Amino acid sequence: MPIDSLIIIFLALALGSLVKGIAGLGLPLVAIPVMSTFMEVDHAVAIMVIPGIMINTWLLWTYRHHAVKVANLPAMIVVGIVTVALGAWILSEVPDTYLIVFMVFWVGGYLISLLFKEKLKSGLSFGRHGPLAVVGLAGIIQGSIGTSGPVFAPYVHSLKLKQPQYVYVVSVIFQIFAITQFVSFSYLGLIDMERGYHSFLACIPIAIFLPLAVWLSQFFSDRAFNIIIVSVLVAIEARLIWRLLI
Repeated sequence: MPIDSLIIIFLALALGSLVKGIAGLGLPLVAIPVMSTFMEVDHAVAIMVIPGIMINTWLLWTYRHHAVKVANLPAMIVVGIVTVALGAWILSEVPDTYLIVFMVFWVGGYLISLLFKEKLKSGLSFGRHGPLAVVGLAGIIQGSIGTSGPVFAPYVHSLKLKQPQYVYVVSVIFQIFAITQFVSFSYLGLIDMERGYHSFLACIPIAIFLPLAVWLSQFFSDRAFNIIIVSVLVAIEARLIWRLLI
């Protein structure tokens, strides 16, 4: 891979790790759209697979004493495996341009949701089968564009868990997603030896900048967090739109 591409990947992952640690946003939500502006979407998504498994493993071990029982977990696991595999198949078949268009709407929709964040939280409710529907949608999006956090997070938020329990529950589902994604991508040829090597390299900036960001977070106010989130995502949205136009 050219040195300029490696630099772009490093900076995207460093930026995503900083935003994750400081503002609480998912690392893939920032890193994948940035990388997708300079390479194929499937390549960018594949790079995040191995780091995702490692991060979730670390979080599950770190928060193992805060494990909580999740209702319908076996059904969620089945739905998650099936839908992530479906999303991976979509990624392997759909032209890159359509995925970029979807990502434009996805990031844009997330930005709009930030404007109505409190309204969405206060009026959010899930029926009996709501969690399975959420996991199913999140699985398809995870498999196809690699960033399902904004879909799944509202459901976990509705459980009104404390922060350590919240992290544990999210990490359980995301680990199921990540392992299924790795198996599906390997079967479909979306991860080969070269991409696997790139994926392992991606763990380096994450290991450096994620702990740094967690330490820096104590010096940032909530308002500063929001400014960082909006500024980064607006820049990503503009770059994705520009890629479609050129």
